[in-house]
Amino acid sequence: MRMRLLLFMLVLSVFCRAAYAQQKELTLVSFDYPPLMEAASAQRPASGMAVDIVSEAFQRMKVPMRIVFYPLARGLAMLESGQADGIFTIKKNPEREARFLFSTRPLLSQDYVIFVRKNSKIVFDGDITSLENISLGILNRAYYGPVFDAALQAGLFKKLDIANSHKGNFLKLLAQRTDAVICSRIVGLALLRQLNAENDVVVSGPVLDTAPSYIMFSRQTITPEFIRQFDATIAAMHEDGTFASIAKKYPQ
Repeated sequence: MRMRLLLFMLVLSVFCRAAYAQQKELTLVSFDYPPLMEAASAQRPASGMAVDIVSEAFQRMKVPMRIVFYPLARGLAMLESGQADGIFTIKKNPEREARFLFSTRPLLSQDYVIFVRKNSKIVFDGDITSLENISLGILNRAYYGPVFDAALQAGLFKKLDIANSHKGNFLKLLAQRTDAVICSRIVGLALLRQLNAENDVVVSGPVLDTAPSYIMFSRQTITPEFIRQFDATIAAMHEDGTFASIAKKYPQ
């Protein structure tokens, strides 16, 4: 009898957790990453291709949510501590997949490239070991794909320069405080336009890696069933042309 009662309470708690996760207002964290995610200002609400995709998906699911913007490292800390329910956009890696829940369908895919000053003698030829001894700007706690991560874990890079924003990395590059920056091509070009520095910085060499980006959820507040609903909604948005319509608003 006691075993049946315990089993009933366990099943009930699972259903209550699922209902709670889907009815309460969820807090999603993002970070400035134009043109994919841009924080709200006095003139406009939060915007960007990824923001529009996520907002449309949650609206279709009838799940209330709010998006707050913080640097990536702080956003990840909020998710880890239970202060947030999800974060986007984010890349998968084994450590994150073990601790969090991911949508199976990516929000978008990005090419990661090396940016250098226009007059730089640094030429990236596709061999990551050629970056070993240069001052390379990266984002705090960012994941740039398996190629870069393997080199990072092996201790290849001797002069990493870590910043809390991609904009900060490009400002240091322009000020000659760092030799190169790794960044998504579309994001890097957008930031250079914002800084009026399109003619001062160029992409060096081929694409280092191409990686899909996702929304990552807390295991404490989000259930696998919620993930399945989110994936089905994203699939429907692809099928009915909504994804393509949103992408057209943000030419790459």
